[in-house]
Amino acid sequence: MASFQKKSLIATAAIFCCRFTGLLREMVYTALFGATAALDSFLTAFRVPNMLRDMFAEGALSQSFTSVMSKVEKQEGRDAAWKLAHQVLSQLVSLMLIIVGLGVLLSGVFIKSLYPERAVAEFELPPAIAAPAAPSVTAVYNGSETDADGRVHASFTLNTPLDMQAVQPMVRVSRLAKYSPGETVTLTTAVKAPADMIRVEPQSFMGLAADLCRIMWPFILFASVSALSMGALNVFGVFGIPNLASAAFNLTTVAFGCLFGWLIDPAFGAEALYGFAIAVVMGGAAQVLFQLPALRRKGYRLKWHLGLSMKGWKPVFADPAVRRIWMLMVPGVIAAGITQTQVFINTSFALYLPGGAVTALSGAFHLWQLPVALFGVAVGMVVLPNISRMSLQRGNDDIPRHLAQAMRFVAFFAVPSAVVLGLWGQEIVSLIFQRGRFDAQASATMGQVLGAYCIGLLGYAGMKVLQPVFLALEKPWAPAGLALAACCISVTLNYCFVHILGLGVMWLALTTAFVTTLNFFFYFFYLRHLLGNMACSVLLPGLLRILGAGAVLVVLCWQMKSIFFDGFVTWGFFPRLLGLAVGGAVAGGLYLAACFFFRVPELEAMARRFLLRKK
Repeated sequence: MASFQKKSLIATAAIFCCRFTGLLREMVYTALFGATAALDSFLTAFRVPNMLRDMFAEGALSQSFTSVMSKVEKQEGRDAAWKLAHQVLSQLVSLMLIIVGLGVLLSGVFIKSLYPERAVAEFELPPAIAAPAAPSVTAVYNGSETDADGRVHASFTLNTPLDMQAVQPMVRVSRLAKYSPGETVTLTTAVKAPADMIRVEPQSFMGLAADLCRIMWPFILFASVSALSMGALNVFGVFGIPNLASAAFNLTTVAFGCLFGWLIDPAFGAEALYGFAIAVVMGGAAQVLFQLPALRRKGYRLKWHLGLSMKGWKPVFADPAVRRIWMLMVPGVIAAGITQTQVFINTSFALYLPGGAVTALSGAFHLWQLPVALFGVAVGMVVLPNISRMSLQRGNDDIPRHLAQAMRFVAFFAVPSAVVLGLWGQEIVSLIFQRGRFDAQASATMGQVLGAYCIGLLGYAGMKVLQPVFLALEKPWAPAGLALAACCISVTLNYCFVHILGLGVMWLALTTAFVTTLNFFFYFFYLRHLLGNMACSVLLPGLLRILGAGAVLVVLCWQMKSIFFDGFVTWGFFPRLLGLAVGGAVAGGLYLAACFFFRVPELEAMARRFLLRKK
């Protein structure tokens, strides 16, 4: 257990650097571009190749490769393991070149399928402005202009005067591109304004999003090679360097994005996003280069070896282990991409909401993933090679106990993270993002989205621990089946929330929280069926003690929010920083005291290890 905790904490420290620089990248985006439709277009364009990266490369491919390579290395030695890596890398690069080419060609189709056909322009109204009883009104389109921020404003002259009445808060019109100045158009939700002129800001930057997507597609090639390198290093017990590679990606993206963006548009309007798209590809290359020295130290030498032969018209794998990797990866792509598919689905529905909804989802998701990545992903990364080696011995009873300890270790950190991020979400968002063009209203929206996400944080963290086990046991199809069911549930709930009930972006995050929690319970009970037990006598007592300490923390955080954090978003930066630092220290101290009172095993184990090291 001590070795497991040590490796987990090393991976956690490296992932913290990665996630911290990821937050820095998001802070730069929001400060320069605000919660606007222009930034939404960039995040939507990046979501397409990034989703494939998370599902295919860093999800299924990395995990299936790590699982098989661990077994080959133990049974046949290091040289056989590297020979396997040569073949998989050669096949992966060939496949990725084809996918990148298709992605560049089909980017326009991808983006058009995401963006709504209607509702591409919006106009928010003050409460005093009213809507007519008539369902629509005609107006003359006067034309459009682009401001310094890259936002396009359209102007319409109403044909008939309207009476003041209570209104809906938004006007939606058809796509502006098909209008000509002087043409009479119909506003599908009629609006009365004090004057006979209204102005709307299009929510759609569909053309910009398609261009950005084309530029960023090569990123998935570098990300896939980086994920394969990460899997190989994990097999040999190296966990820090692979995770720090993502920090190299974030820093490269920020530095070169700001440089290229400024060269393209010094005012950082929408056109500057082209510079950030180029920087994303450069960041992917930096991610690969960062891991090469560690690979060479472990004995890797680059060789091109496809390991394929043709039997008639059918390609045949020369090495059965390579075939096993790809066979595990096919269902793994589906299973490992549950949450990323949820995010992709949420993005498509968020495009029907007011501008900035995609930005709110993206920023909140990064904050939500921070504790999960620090502990859930790190522990899952250490668990996978261990379980893979254990599975070589039939009837190994150590696997359930190993998983129970891993889940308890994750819960020890996930529970307080869910409480603090859920109850103090708006305050945390305000401290991190509220600057430049990102205002207090945008902080409030993102904070609500973060609170909704945190309902499913504990389940998501546990899912990250259990998900790689199916690959280690070479039983990947059951999670894949649930992934398809989860997508259907997600689409149904999101459609009801957005198109039927007219609810906001927070409900999209709530859907993700519900589906990920459902996935965790499925994983847990199915693994219990496969392994015969899940060492509940080890898991449940410790978990209940952790939840008890978490309940104490909920009461404290709620009271501190209502008493000390009133009007927090109006404070200056340093008062906000000091307030959260003091509040976090008090909350952390109380949680540890509550864990001590409830005798949480993880706290006792870490205290014993610290005292032994000190002696």
